[in-house]
Amino acid sequence: MIFPKAINHILRKVGVTLVRNETLEKLHQKQKLPDMPYEISHAINGVRDGIDSSQKQLLRHQIGTKWDMVDWLEQRQLVKNVMSCPLCCYQGELGEFGKITADCIFEGGVLIRHQCPECDVIFGPKKMMDLTEASLSKDYEWHYKIFSEGDSTEQEVRAFHNLKPKKDGVYLNWGAGAWSKTIDLLRQQGWNVYGYEPHSSASRNGQYIISSKEKLLTMKFDGIFSNNVLEHLRYPVRELSEMSLLLDTGGTMSHATPCFEYLYEYTRFHLFFFLGRSRSVLAAKAGLKTEDYVVDGEFMNIILTVD
Repeated sequence: MIFPKAINHILRKVGVTLVRNETLEKLHQKQKLPDMPYEISHAINGVRDGIDSSQKQLLRHQIGTKWDMVDWLEQRQLVKNVMSCPLCCYQGELGEFGKITADCIFEGGVLIRHQCPECDVIFGPKKMMDLTEASLSKDYEWHYKIFSEGDSTEQEVRAFHNLKPKKDGVYLNWGAGAWSKTIDLLRQQGWNVYGYEPHSSASRNGQYIISSKEKLLTMKFDGIFSNNVLEHLRYPVRELSEMSLLLDTGGTMSHATPCFEYLYEYTRFHLFFFLGRSRSVLAAKAGLKTEDYVVDGEFMNIILTVD
């Protein structure tokens, strides 16, 4: 019997090649895998509370085996010749869409993504985007049993201040994981800030942390901010629209992510990279207006208001 991992290895050797257009060739040169950022290397080496090293290795093996099997099965499926962009809905022949591959460092196997020729967004991998919301949430739950993110407080605070907040305002940190000190820090400074984190294994208990969407919908905010969130959203247009409904009159959103370029592609949880025209398309489709776009190295932050 040949195990899926071995089969997958053989397939990579003999059949899986990287196809790039000129734009993607330039993007590929920006890959960050050789120079791994602290938060990623820390996540790989760290062990979540309550899980010893042997349990961690077993869980990693189970996750890896699952995705090796998915890759093995995908190699045997008939490839459709027509593709549709999940952001702008452009439809065209498969060959019109640039193709780029990477390997997931979190046991997620081969990552195949495509770039839309109409709006520039890079999207995929398909195997993640085909998951139901419940299945995607479950994959996160398993992921966070092993890995933890690095401290994102500094970037979140920068995104918050790009809202140009007022002391009497109420603000929401969307995707406030357990590794962030942002809520505590800003509240100590006198800001009325809450956090929203729907994934229980990535969250922490706290008076100002919201995990229920039902509770969230009863509230209004003067501003919503996030860091490293947009690239994870399965339906970014819909979810940004839903966020905007939580804004009070004149409210603003501030979303920061290095995935406004093709960076940190080596995780299966990054579903979108909003390059070029796609930022404007995303805002317009969500009924939002781009007020500003701030770039400072890998800190990239889009400021949005209701159009």
